[in-house]
Amino acid sequence: MEELEDYSGPLRPDVKCEDFSKETLAKLLQAYCRELLPIDTCWQEQMRERLGEESARECLIENCCRIGKHEMKWTLDALNIQGNDLEAYVKANQFVPSFAQGIYGYDWELKDKKHAILTVRHCPAFAALKKNVEKLDWVCQVLEDAAINAYTEAINPDIEVKALQVGFKGEPDEIDCKWEFKLD
Repeated sequence: MEELEDYSGPLRPDVKCEDFSKETLAKLLQAYCRELLPIDTCWQEQMRERLGEESARECLIENCCRIGKHEMKWTLDALNIQGNDLEAYVKANQFVPSFAQGIYGYDWELKDKKHAILTVRHCPAFAALKKNVEKLDWVCQVLEDAAINAYTEAINPDIEVKALQVGFKGEPDEIDCKWEFKLD
């Protein structure tokens, strides 16, 4: 059977993901990943309205940290990524749904299996919150730090994370953030 480029034709009761082309599956994956951002934002708005800003922030950190171990495991398993060094972390991180390629713009520099640098050039939260510096600083410095540490812990609890640049500086051509990862 020829691979489907889209699903514009008639209903196929027995259609499966495997019936579509790689390009179409990549588009579908992007659509799934895009869903995560507004779900998180809507959930946080509801929490803030019901419990206040501080409680909403505490719950957001807890949820991000809780899902980290699962998201990493599912990605490791799906791609058969082995190991617990920084190469394994970087490889898995390239495909976790909450940090999807095409939604985020980033570059990894794997110096060796014990040292890596992540440079984020486009983050939807950074772009959306530039006018609310207090909230952006909290997201970048508190939430992201906690989440990144939870995700690295899922690979290896000995991975050390250091923020090299976070928060809005207002500089032209500013990167959104930069992080260093080390494993002794």
